Amino acid sequence: MSNIERSFFCLYGHFSQPPRGNPLTGEISQEDDAAPYVNWNERISDRCYEPNASAGNYQHISFSFSESLLAWLETNRPDVYQAVIKGDMAQETEQGNALATAYHHSILPLARRRDKRTQILWGIAAFEHRFGRRPLGFWLPEMAVDTETLTLLAEAGVKYTVLAAQQIRDLPLNRGAGPYNVRLSRNQTIGVFVRDDRLSSEISFNVHNLGGAGHWAHNVLGPARKSSGALLLIATEGETFGHHYMGEDQFLHWLMTREAQAVGFTITSLDHFFTEHPPTQSVSIQEPSSWSDQHGLANWATGQNDANKDTSWKGALRRALDNAANELDRAYEDLLRPLNVDPWQLRDQYAPVLLGSMSAAEFIAERVPGIEADTAEALKNLLGAQELAQRMYTSATFTNDALESRQPRYTIACAAAALMLAQRATGRDMAERFLSDLAVVTSRGTSERGVDILRQVVEEFQLELVV
Repeated sequence: MSNIERSFFCLYGHFSQPPRGNPLTGEISQEDDAAPYVNWNERISDRCYEPNASAGNYQHISFSFSESLLAWLETNRPDVYQAVIKGDMAQETEQGNALATAYHHSILPLARRRDKRTQILWGIAAFEHRFGRRPLGFWLPEMAVDTETLTLLAEAGVKYTVLAAQQIRDLPLNRGAGPYNVRLSRNQTIGVFVRDDRLSSEISFNVHNLGGAGHWAHNVLGPARKSSGALLLIATEGETFGHHYMGEDQFLHWLMTREAQAVGFTITSLDHFFTEHPPTQSVSIQEPSSWSDQHGLANWATGQNDANKDTSWKGALRRALDNAANELDRAYEDLLRPLNVDPWQLRDQYAPVLLGSMSAAEFIAERVPGIEADTAEALKNLLGAQELAQRMYTSATFTNDALESRQPRYTIACAAAALMLAQRATGRDMAERFLSDLAVVTSRGTSERGVDILRQVVEEFQLELVV
């Protein structure tokens, strides 16, 4: 059978909302710019997640959800949450529509190796907790990739991820989405699916002007079969369909249930296609790279400073966070050293506490038997500080270009809360270095400095930290 007669189509949506509000309680306060809704989660749920659930769209696409969003939906929109879980359609098989993702949506190539591993293992644990199966695939936040990240994914048992065509060095001509192998060290490999960048961008940024699913499928998607290989993959933000573009959940519904098939495609999921068509060709990656930043990962690492824009505060804030994380790590290692416990293996195993399957006290008693009560209490605080330190690096912190915006404030609040918990555990002043580091976090766009934001969030959330 010819290639044109065996055309498969998959649309992938990544759904995510950044964590916000009180870093200790998780409560999201009123967000006036989300009016008439109380906050943006409420607004986007009504305009995107719920309409897509009502349309049955999660059953026809491959997708991933950030853990913070799934946790919010489970509590606040249980019907939508159940539609997402049902959309995986894999409660009794090894295949489904859902992929795992990094627990705190951090840019993994910018993280230390042990932090990469923690984010991957926590993300896999969260997926198993919610979907009841091991994930085959793993979505990298912002598609940010390097070889070390892929190696850690492979070591964790992940079979494939998804990348943009611009991130592939030697993509075979007209071979479509693959999957392909990326060769790693020690004879390891991992699979990668490659999205069609042009069509993905067209959907992402112009779906409102495409004339509807039928018109677009007939005029664009159908003709693309000639050069799409066995599988054509579109990958975009899930919020494209209803939040960024109101009402386009219907575009997605008709595209996946009628129009793509009408022009000759068979709808498939990435899990199913990977299982039925394992990779046979190898490619190499551009590293580090992402699906959107044309200058490596500068948007999330250093920012930029030129005549038109100054986002160099991102680099200064990241340095401040790195220094705070190092101090938190030292305190954590110092406590566990006399107990002969590997601190990073212990942290990797902490997901059941984060997911509510067991209490921190139960976890510590099980993993560190015989620990004294006061040491156990200190360890509880330091494990809490470790989780907050991981949360500091959520990608959304560095996506917005305004220092005074909601996400940098939340990240600074997470750092302050982590330092407070470490201070409780050690009895030492943990904030002095962070204060001086934040004093140089400045931007031409605001008179506020990072240290001003720190003082504001300490007061707002009543954190016991002298600043």
